[in-house]
Amino acid sequence: MPDVTVAAGKVAAHGVVLVATQISTVAFADNIESVDIISDGTAAVFYTVDGSDPTIAGQHCYPIPAGVLSVDNRHTLNSSTTQDKVKLISAGTPTVTVVRA
Repeated sequence: MPDVTVAAGKVAAHGVVLVATQISTVAFADNIESVDIISDGTAAVFYTVDGSDPTIAGQHCYPIPAGVLSVDNRHTLNSSTTQDKVKLISAGTPTVTVVRA
């Protein structure tokens, strides 16, 4: 999935299908305080909110487990000088939605 930008004033990137072992980035055009990441559970997802690149099972990543529909909430950097981004990776091809929280 190519990188996605959520336009200013909009709330979510829906139905983002991750490509196995490739990083996908969801960027928000305006500043946000936190995000919800919703995964369909077909594969584990690992993500970062600090701009760093995630790795599969990386110790610096937040995990979303496989097997169940999951929602995870995380605060972003909330920086007025950089664009808030969520970077995601998976060994499989789960579908995720990233929502301003």
